[in-house]
Amino acid sequence: MLAIETGDTNKVLRTHCRVVTDFDAELKSFIAEMIETMQMEDPETGIRGVGLAANQVGDTRRIVVVTFHVGEKRELKVVPMINPEITWKSPKNVSMEEGCLSLPGVFEKVTRTSRIQARWQDIEGEWHERKMGKWDARILLHEIDHLDGVLFTDYQKG
Repeated sequence: MLAIETGDTNKVLRTHCRVVTDFDAELKSFIAEMIETMQMEDPETGIRGVGLAANQVGDTRRIVVVTFHVGEKRELKVVPMINPEITWKSPKNVSMEEGCLSLPGVFEKVTRTSRIQARWQDIEGEWHERKMGKWDARILLHEIDHLDGVLFTDYQKG
């Protein structure tokens, strides 16, 4: 398991992460560790993460792991996303409370777009694209913010 970086002044959490160009065995191993870390239950709160960005565990590559609804049955699945980017945003916004593994115990309402289209590379370097809404969109937007050095609490600061 990897250590979670915490605190809103933490330098690595404020880092704009770099594009991944090497899709090798080390990358696959690191992503497996990210997934394990995200899914660990916090012993104090009982909370598990639904998304994790690489800089939350001290790595400055553009990598996130997110828990999405997939397939016809909308089953939850962890999806590793490398070099993710948003290619379209709905003009409609929704406000919801968010929390973060890097800011334990902090919850604030954040306004984000309700639907997005995103593209990303998988662990083999192949590109994928998907439209998503509601919870899935919110999770990915939150994690991409991390990759850009933005924390959800920044939205309240203006």
